[in-house]
Parts: sequence; C-alpha cells; structure tokens
Amino acid sequence: MQPAYFFEKDYYSRLQNKIKTHLKIALFLDFDGTLVPIQKDPAQCFLPEKIRDQLKSLTRSDHCYLSVLSGRSLSDIKKRVGIRRIYYGGNHGLDISGPNIKYTHPKVILAKPIMDIAKRNLRKEIDDIDGAWLEDKKYTLSLHFRSVKKEDIFFVKRIFYKTVAELLDKKPLAVVKGKKVLELMPNVLWDKGSAALWILKELKVKCLTIYIGDDQTDENAFKALHKKGINIRVGKSKKTLADYYLKGYWEISRLLKQMQEIIKTL
Repeated sequence: MQPAYFFEKDYYSRLQNKIKTHLKIALFLDFDGTLVPIQKDPAQCFLPEKIRDQLKSLTRSDHCYLSVLSGRSLSDIKKRVGIRRIYYGGNHGLDISGPNIKYTHPKVILAKPIMDIAKRNLRKEIDDIDGAWLEDKKYTLSLHFRSVKKEDIFFVKRIFYKTVAELLDKKPLAVVKGKKVLELMPNVLWDKGSAALWILKELKVKCLTIYIGDDQTDENAFKALHKKGINIRVGKSKKTLADYYLKGYWEISRLLKQMQEIIKTL
C-alpha cells in the first residue's frame, strides 16, 4: 500500500484527534534529508534557526519527548542540533544519550579495533580517487562518493567491497547502503528502530509515536513503530513502510508549526 500525502484533505483534524487522544507524543526525527537538505559535504549541513526554535518550543511542553536519530556520530549530531534535554542517537542509534541516560551497544565497543583496521586499509585504497572520502564516526565508518565522477562510482564501490571482503566474511562487520554512501558498521541486531523502542522503554510513558525520516535506514524504524503512531517518509517512495509522505524537507517546518498549535490546546 502506497503512503498518502500527509497534507491531504482533513490531515490536520486527524493529527489533532490522534494527539488529543494520547496527550503525550514521542517525536523521532532523522537529520540529513529530513531536518536539513543533503549536501555533498556533510560538514556543510546546518540546522536552520527557524527549525531549531520550533523544536525547542516543542521540548518546552510536557506533552512532547523529542529524539533525533542520525547516521552521524553522537558528538556531531548533538553539536549540529544543539538542543539540551532531548534524546540523541548517533551511528543509527548504536550510541544514545539523553536526560539521565547513556547507552552504547556493547558489541560496538568490541568491534572498534576491527573497524580501525578497515579504516586504515580503505584510506590507502581510495586516497587517489577524486571526490571519494572516508568519514570516521568512532564506531562506524562511511565511504562517501556523492562527489565522485559518475563513471568512477562503480570502481569506488568495487574497491570498497574488495577491501573489506575478509571482514565481511568473518561477519564482525556489515555494510549499510545509504544515499551516495556505503557505511561499515558492527554486525549487530540493532538499528534506528531498536533505538526508538529502547528510548520509548526508558520514557516509561505511553506515547503516540511520530517518526519522520527520508532514508533506507529509517525504514527499520517505520517497521518497528508500525501501528504505534504515525510514520512519515520525506520524499515519495513506493518502497516504504511509512503511512504518509512529505514532498521534501522544506515541509517539515509546516508540520512542526501545526504540532505546536495542537499541543498548545492540550
């Protein structure tokens, strides 16, 4: 079943009724492609002040618990969002922090020495490829090829898989495919969906969940939170488990504004 456009007829009354029925919201947001547009250089992604102010407004309410789950490192996503007293999940939720909580998946720490070996080997192999670069996120490693010439992309992917083949065969590491990026991660049964469920358990409050994301990694959360609330994909896709979609990141502010309005009436 294809997702419906979120801002279709009667969407506001449906959202209002769901929020008023539950009174508490657990809002989960991806960062790149959701709160900010994707850039060739991830370092150039900055949260607009308007969005930050809207998120801060939501966190000041006793009715909303906010989490930002990202493929970025925990330190990076905390710095870029810059809002206190909310929940953050870095490395696709493998590394979590929030009010009075801190969690890092134990197998992630054990896999770090192997990840360091992969990092050294990959750096040597891609050093001379224009536009390809490695992002070290402490517990995971990303090979970005958004700036690589189109005719060289296949070559970059082949080098990546050839270099890490032995580590993948022994299964301490796994590959996650993103938008113009290949991510090397510890091979553990944990993802953004697992992180969202873990945070919900820590909240110890029954909530309506609202999850918004744009990437394949967010599909794990859509699956985990199915029937617990509202799942929204940023960007239309036929291959999604989300209930609704937004046309792009530029519609996030409109949604946040209307959530603010509804919460004020509770």
